[in-house]
Formats: sequence, structure tokens, C-alpha cells
Amino acid sequence: MKKLLGIVVLGLLLSGCETGYYGMYPSDGDFSSAEQDANNQKAILEAQEYNKNNPKPKKKEPKVTEKPKKQKPKPKKVKPQDLVPAASGTGFFVSMQGDIITNHHVIEGCDAIKVSYEGKEIKANTLAVDKKNDLAIIKSNISPRSAYSVATQDAGLLEDVIIAGYPLGKKVSAAIKTSKGSVTALAGYGDNYSEFQTDAALNQGNSGGPIMDQKGNVVGVAVANFGKKEGVESFNFGIKSSTLKTFASSNGLKFLPPNRREMSNQELGKLITNGTVYLECWMTVAKIRQLITQENNRKAFFSEHQ
Repeated sequence: MKKLLGIVVLGLLLSGCETGYYGMYPSDGDFSSAEQDANNQKAILEAQEYNKNNPKPKKKEPKVTEKPKKQKPKPKKVKPQDLVPAASGTGFFVSMQGDIITNHHVIEGCDAIKVSYEGKEIKANTLAVDKKNDLAIIKSNISPRSAYSVATQDAGLLEDVIIAGYPLGKKVSAAIKTSKGSVTALAGYGDNYSEFQTDAALNQGNSGGPIMDQKGNVVGVAVANFGKKEGVESFNFGIKSSTLKTFASSNGLKFLPPNRREMSNQELGKLITNGTVYLECWMTVAKIRQLITQENNRKAFFSEHQ
């Protein structure tokens, strides 16, 4: 019996060897796989340790060369005797021979008067002035495309008017500007009946510009605004056309015949563009400094002088 049992156990052992079963002991393939995993893990650890001790050098970024900043030209030092642009105003043609109407205070004290027309600056000469009514006639060597006619009658109360000019000079823009309003009083400041009052917008630089009706006839010359320092708005004045006609007639200047029909906005725009001019008053630096200190000064001096 013992001999039989031994034969059976031996047979089982032999069959296990033939099928490749070794119980709890790994095969040759299992040994090679485990060794490979261990080697891989070791290589990873070694690589991590190497990278830790030998960090990669940072790439040097190329230096960006900044463009040199343009230096602003240093302001030219002016001398007291230097002639410079001092102030501005507005004027308008009343003949095709270059006769221009403006305010006396616009050209008063100027060592030179320059008229800007179609991109050119042309010098003008003073022909006549009316200090009391603040009017002036200047002459330029310009043949304008359009000229204004003057109304035969003064504007009536509540009549609609248009003001054209260059308020604030070229500080806002070089384009001509217009404003609309109506006649609000038939007398000016201090009951001056050579003027009328209007609520159309008027600022420094508008002085000397035309105030016209819908027919394009000049009914007044923009002269002043009052009350802005006192906090009052829309308190502006114009010199009546009758006052202008008397002054012109006394100095031999004849106006064009007035228009009898109302003009379209397009026609008015063309008249205003071609018939209104920007005036620039040139003075010595010494004279500018002297005039600015005067309380009754009415010139629209440029901001760099103030």
C-alpha cells in the first residue's frame, strides 16, 4: 500500500514538471520581467536625481533694443522785439477787390495783419477805422470767390440770424463755425442803439465776423459778448448794418446790392465758406506783454501769451 501511494505522488510531480507548473516558484520569464521593472524604476530615479543636481541652463532671451524716443524740440527763446502771432479774429469780404470788414479791436495795435484764405496767409493793410463803433476796413490782395452784400434795413426784433466766424481761433479747429439765434433786443449794452443783442452763440475769435439773415445779407458785425465773467450766458451783441453802411460810405466803400430772395442752406454754406476769413494779429513780444496787463483789453490773445 505504501509503495502504491509513493508511485502516485511521483506521477503527480512528474506531470507538474511536464506542464510547467512549479507551484510558488516563479518561472524564468517572471524573473526577467521583474528585473526589467526594477531596472526601469532605477533608471527613472537616477534621471530625476541627475536633473535635480544638474538643472538645465535657462535660455537667454534676446535683448529687445528700444527705439530711441523722439525728443521734443526745445521751444525757441523769443526776444522782446520778435514779431509773433498774438491774437485772432474774423473778417468778411464786402467786395470782389479784397475789401474786408472787421472790428477795430481785432486789428488795433497789430504790427502786421495776416488773412488766411484757401490755405494761404496774405498780409492786409488798414484803410479806415471807427474806434467808437469798433469797426475797421482792411484791404488784401485777394480776389475772393464770394463777397457779402449788406442789408438795407436793420434786423427786427425776433428776426432769425446766423453768425459765422472762428471762435477761439484755431484752438478748436481751423474750420469755420456757425451758430443760429435771433435778435433779442434792438439796443446794445448801456442802451447803445448802434448795436443789437442776439442769443446766437458768440465767443472770443468771433469778433468782426458777419451776422446775416436767411437771404445772406449782413445785418450786423459780431462785436462782443457780455456777462460771461458774471455768469450770464447768451448775452451777445452785433453792430447794426445801418452803422456799418454809414462808416463805409464815409470812406468811399460801396457794398454789393442786397439779395432779394432767401438762400438755401447749401448756398449760405458756400457764401460763408468763401466770404469769411480768419485774421491773425502779429505783434512784438514786448507789446503783447504790455497789452495783456490792461484791464480794458478786448483782444483774443493766444493762450501761450497769457
